[in-house]
Amino acid sequence: MSCTLMFAHNAIHSIPANRKCLIQQVALINSTRNTVCNIDQCNIDKKHRFFSIKGAHYGRLFICQAIFLAFSFPGSQAYSTPADNILLASCDLGAADETAEVTHIIDGDTVILRDGRHIRLIGINTPEIGRNGKASEPGADAAQKHLQSLLQGHKQIFLKFDAEEFDRYERTLAHLFLPDGENIQANLLAEGLAIPLTIPPNLIYLDCYLHHSNQAIASQRGLWSLQQYKPLASTTLDKNIRGYHVITGRVERIGESRSSIWINLRGKVALRIKRKDLIYFNAPELQDLEGKMIQVRGWIYNKNKELRINLKHRSDMMIIE
Repeated sequence: MSCTLMFAHNAIHSIPANRKCLIQQVALINSTRNTVCNIDQCNIDKKHRFFSIKGAHYGRLFICQAIFLAFSFPGSQAYSTPADNILLASCDLGAADETAEVTHIIDGDTVILRDGRHIRLIGINTPEIGRNGKASEPGADAAQKHLQSLLQGHKQIFLKFDAEEFDRYERTLAHLFLPDGENIQANLLAEGLAIPLTIPPNLIYLDCYLHHSNQAIASQRGLWSLQQYKPLASTTLDKNIRGYHVITGRVERIGESRSSIWINLRGKVALRIKRKDLIYFNAPELQDLEGKMIQVRGWIYNKNKELRINLKHRSDMMIIE
């Protein structure tokens, strides 16, 4: 399987904790090592039940959220946004939260404002610019130059904030817009100079960004033309592989640890979904993945002698067959 598929839009759903015996057998994964054993689902204590739900996100809020979002579930064979719906994929600014002036461009996804704030562009990631003698990653210079050309001649830009104010590096998170209302992230994605980076709960332009990245993927534009971004089979991965990749593989088993749900692909590749992120996935779809061929994208790391990818949102996973 060598094709690159496009990824689906937002799908938020989970299985209520009181739903009984949805899977007769599950693969339970040890929390210290990704080790699997089969147990009878009906005998699991409720607080450890597969895809169990607890916490303030649920109850009445979950029910209302589920009803509201039910219409937007993607089909299991569709990577595009729903019919590329113009409204759902809207990139419109609406009311800006702030106007500002950019004085420095660090790279394709980070800028500095006149007041000194570092702004990390929400929803995208661009290759890293080389520093301290280290070479730039392929595509880094192109992304930086393109962002510079977009901003050149504009005294002010508009900022739109999302659910979180800062990232872990204390950079301000924002969606950026040109004076004419053009979404800067969407432009970079459409040109294939950035990859989509979906980090909940900052999702207000998710469908917009997926729509534009899907177009770049379909036309193999920019980064998507490079070998690094071509899909790799999970059974052929080198044990030393690291960084961002698109991986295709067949699901061998699905299981759980105390904090996470695990999807194991052939070739000793484990996909981890933290329980707190289950609300951003279609849980019934997850339960039915065993034996299916899927494609995922994300950053590969090695732990306990296996390759792992952390998944935070349904948009980074797609069922092929």
